[in-house]
Amino acid sequence: MATPASVAVIQTVPLSHLFLAPENVRATPPGKNAQAELKASVFNHGLLENLVVREADPDDNGNPRFAVLGGGRRLTVLQELASEGEYPADHPIPCIVTTADTPAEEISLAENVVRLAMHPADQVSAFSRLLDAGASVAEVTTRFGVSQRLVKQRMRLGNAAPEIIQAFRDNRIDMDTLQAFSLTTDHARQMAVWEQLSGLSYRPNAYQVSRMLTSERVPSGAAIAQFVGINAYKAAGGTFLRDLFSTRATTWLDNPDLLNELAMAKLTDEAEKISGDWKWAVPMVEVEWGTTAQLGRVYPVPGEPTEDEQKAIDAHRERIARIEDTAEEDWTEELGQEHAAAHSEIARIDGEVASRAAYTDEDRATAGCIVTIDRDGSLRILTGLIHPDDMPEKPEEDTSSTAEPPVQDPDRYRAPADRSPDPHAAARKAAGIGIGLADDMRAIRTTIVKAHLQKDFDAAFDLLAFQMVRAVFTEGYNYQPTSLDISFSRTQTRPVIRVNDRDFDAWNPNESELDDLSDLPFDWLEDPSDPGCFEAFRALSMDDKQKLFAAAVARTLKGQLAFEHAALPEFESTVARLDIDFASQIHPTADMFWSRVNKSQLLDIAGETLGADWVVSHSKQKKTELASAMERAFAAGEVPLGVTPAGHAAALAWAPPGFAAFNNLVDPPAGQQDSDDASEASTASEATDMPEPANDDTEAAPAPEVPEFLRNVS
Repeated sequence: MATPASVAVIQTVPLSHLFLAPENVRATPPGKNAQAELKASVFNHGLLENLVVREADPDDNGNPRFAVLGGGRRLTVLQELASEGEYPADHPIPCIVTTADTPAEEISLAENVVRLAMHPADQVSAFSRLLDAGASVAEVTTRFGVSQRLVKQRMRLGNAAPEIIQAFRDNRIDMDTLQAFSLTTDHARQMAVWEQLSGLSYRPNAYQVSRMLTSERVPSGAAIAQFVGINAYKAAGGTFLRDLFSTRATTWLDNPDLLNELAMAKLTDEAEKISGDWKWAVPMVEVEWGTTAQLGRVYPVPGEPTEDEQKAIDAHRERIARIEDTAEEDWTEELGQEHAAAHSEIARIDGEVASRAAYTDEDRATAGCIVTIDRDGSLRILTGLIHPDDMPEKPEEDTSSTAEPPVQDPDRYRAPADRSPDPHAAARKAAGIGIGLADDMRAIRTTIVKAHLQKDFDAAFDLLAFQMVRAVFTEGYNYQPTSLDISFSRTQTRPVIRVNDRDFDAWNPNESELDDLSDLPFDWLEDPSDPGCFEAFRALSMDDKQKLFAAAVARTLKGQLAFEHAALPEFESTVARLDIDFASQIHPTADMFWSRVNKSQLLDIAGETLGADWVVSHSKQKKTELASAMERAFAAGEVPLGVTPAGHAAALAWAPPGFAAFNNLVDPPAGQQDSDDASEASTASEATDMPEPANDDTEAAPAPEVPEFLRNVS
């Protein structure tokens, strides 16, 4: 049974005494966005996770030093903040000081691999709580180092019904589909569509959801249907369809346009009734978070308790304090009931006081309201909304004793979010095309292009080669939208545990050849986001394109040994086609190879190459001595002592098992997939520990149509 690791010691270490350990396995530099997020988090919230360190030799002045095994990114941002004057050089940093029981590389690997990024659905909940508490979008982005676009996208997902967000958590739908559900704020409509799609044998997709929400029938339980009323819809000529095959017998309204028209007429009547009370009143069938976020808001003047109410509150609080001071042995059930009753009475009085909150005449002359439909189908009026142009300026502070108090209480105002219109919606609006028509036209146009592209090798090659080369040779995280639904990534040239192993360079000399890009033409790739990048690539000669293409393909190759159970035949066929002389490329040493092979296998290899006489003379040696003898016998150069010229020639022509094409390859049974191989591939992918980038270029689900007045706001 495995024993747990020894308990580590936690202590604070001055920042100036910390340095990055050479055993730290993270070699791939993080993207700028990821590092900025971490720096913002450390600056705003402090160090939320201790560094993992080991004691190192003291410096020249005798000061203790500690090598950071886990937390290299955190150390970097701490040092940056210190250089910017945010932290003193000797700022105490909490660290876990490890013992020598576990190898340093293993600790670093575990610290980087065993972690899980926050689920986007949890971000929705967390951001919502911050914004509901009064934080602005700009404040959230600053505190967490994320883009305003990401915050707005996550808040838009909050339009989805809780059941659908849970389906996203459970991986029953993807992010695009969740965004499509967020087209409407009507949970009943969302759930009606979800009920239809969730029973399919495959996962619903975003296109299905958006089409059903925007141009299909509306369930009778939807908020808009409840608000209009079935009788009013029927009297206006609306027709119905009854779905007898649903798990719930649902009535569907056939004409969503008529339903929307009736709802707007009813909302317009309600808006006209209150228009005299506010600067403006606008009817809207649906209002999502993004619409109100771009408006400022003034909150009503809070109510004040009467003298009697305040006396009652004070008395209840005093009684609660006395009850809570009761010793445990004197506590009774009656005291518990009295404690709860006092709290309930305070809450009742607070509710009555809150109900007396009111807007001033000045508030109503500045702000407006949106008249809309609540999720239960009732009328809802959002009051105190302020157009950005009408937001009062924040009064300047005046510390003089004679200063007049400001007329407006700044604590009652919330500024609008920064206005950044959706470029996708703006482009559709400029073209005069709605989202539904855009979906259809996009599909038709793309199908036409596909049909022609399949007949043009040069055009197809340019597209594929450009996307692959840009993806493989762009350093760090630099996401760019792509034309082809194909992804490429550079595979590692060494195991994760060897990332910082300097000796591996000597064992794997071809690494330096892959690192040398001087022979490849990259002038066209100076700025991967440049719109002219593709045309510059197209202008290259075919010889240059082919060199880049082959170099990129080579760097995406997945590793395998020919004898492995799931070794792919196309890989082995390619190895045979390349006719590689592996024996001249690899020189096994005692440390890298011979000492890691069991003794009987060593002697078998020696018998096949060096001959039976050599085996007899060395068979009684210890494993370490035999490994060193094998290294000498297989070394290039003059024939070693005790080795025949024929044996030495055979040794120099030998390559380790699994190197030659189809070497000991056993074809797996048809249809069988090697689960262990898939697991290793998954582990290798996760071991990079790179954060999953938010795709800020994915088109967010479009907002519902809004009146011209509010279009100007956004």
